[in-house]
Parts: sequence; structure tokens; C-alpha cells
Amino acid sequence: MLPDFDAFGDQTLKGLEAPEEATAATQALLKDDRNSGEPAIDEPGENHITLERGICREGVWYREAEVKELTGADEEAIAAAGSSSYKVFETLLLRGVRTIGNEFMNRKLAAELLIGDREFLVMAIRRATFGNDLEFEQLPCSHCQELVDLTVPLDAIPFTRLENSEQTEFDVPLRRGATAVVRLPTGDDQAAVLTIKDGNAAKQDSEILGRCVLRIRHADGAVTRRPPATSLSMSDRKAVLKFLADTQPGPRYGDFSFVHETCGKEVPLPISLAVLFRGM
Repeated sequence: MLPDFDAFGDQTLKGLEAPEEATAATQALLKDDRNSGEPAIDEPGENHITLERGICREGVWYREAEVKELTGADEEAIAAAGSSSYKVFETLLLRGVRTIGNEFMNRKLAAELLIGDREFLVMAIRRATFGNDLEFEQLPCSHCQELVDLTVPLDAIPFTRLENSEQTEFDVPLRRGATAVVRLPTGDDQAAVLTIKDGNAAKQDSEILGRCVLRIRHADGAVTRRPPATSLSMSDRKAVLKFLADTQPGPRYGDFSFVHETCGKEVPLPISLAVLFRGM
């Protein structure tokens, strides 16, 4: 069985952006064993998708990826990953992704990918394995408590795209006229953050900042390369972290909501990895 965790991908990184509080609707859903799911990706092409960033080899970008339907052998491998959400996620990628560009999936390649591309691949694996829709039965509305049956195509989940898929450095305005030049976090960065076991969000923030802030251009023209994350002001740290979270491409699982027709209210329904692969 998959571990019952509420967030994954960029949402597991407290150092990027605090995960949204789980809603009563989601909590009730995760306790309910009546969900069978299925996501969306692209049209024909079935198990082929186009990533937002992909990989670069000798100046050429490769964004096409192929996934496969998971088998019983894959299910056993995923179960063997234990209760660690990161290990489960990694196992899904290694077992469910065939190729990116001309390369077969491996741990080094998985670590190189943007977090958002990794999450999109997992969505594609989910679609290839279980289909195109997530089915919710007897889901309580968090406003009026009426029970709702709901079908969610995964392409209804909000998705952030890169304006320029080949752009690797970004400018973030800071206080006092300075600018931070940053890159977006990858699977390798995610793994490093998750090694911080004491739950110290500030340390997690510093880990991400230390990896992703490449240099600071100061108002006087001076440049500080690889500035220590602890040397940045709290406001500048917050500005960079917000930019990294907002700009990271891919599905925004935590931002999904639906309007309940009976009461007319918008109901938050964050989608977790446990929901995507319910029943495994």
C-alpha cells in the first residue's frame, strides 16, 4: 500500500512553500476506501507526454517522455519503498518512466529533472495505469456537509507552464535595488531538503536557497556568487522562495477545487499522491 501522506513533489518542500492545510473533505476522502482514480495528460500519444523543461544534452533540449502502465512487479517494488513519500515517488519514476529524449530513466536522470516535470511524469504514469479520471464518492462538502459524487479529469488540475522552456536562470528583485539570479529546484534539491529531519523549516529554506541562488547583483554593480543563505535578509529569502514556488512548472495538485452546485460554494480538494494511486 502507498503511505497515506497528503502532499508530494514541490509540496513536500517546506522550504519552498508551506503546504496548504488539509481540508475536511480531503481527510474524509483519504479515510474512505471507495476511490478509484485516473488522470489526464495529452491527447493521442497515450503514454507520450511533453515536459515543460526536460533535459539538455550538448546544447539540445529533449522534452519528450514515455511512460508505461504499472504492473504487479512494479506494485511490489513501490510497496517495498516503505512509508517514505520521497522513496515512493522515486520508485514510481524509476518503474513507470521508460525514456526522456533518447535516454532510459535512471536515478541520475530523475534527480536532474525539475520538480514540476517529475510531478507531471507521475501524473502520466497514473493515467497510463488507471485511466483519465479520478472518481470521488460520498465526498462531504466542507461548507454544507452534503455528500457529493465527483469525477475529476486530471487535466482540470491547475497547471503552471514556463514562458520559455529553455530558460535556466531567472532574476528575482530584492530589497535595496539588488537582484538574485536563481535556478529552479530539481529532484536532487528536493532530496537534499528531505534529509533535514528535525522539521526546521528555516533550515529547509536555507538548503534550497543555498542551492538555487546562483549570485546576487547589488545596486552598486558588485556581484556576490553563491551567497550563504543565512546572509540573506528574511524579506529577500521570502521573495526568492515565493518566486521558486510560483515559477516551478507542472500540476498544482494542492490548488484544485470544485464548486458544489447545491450550496454554490467553492470546495478545496487538494490531490495527494495517495489519492492518485488509491488502491495500490
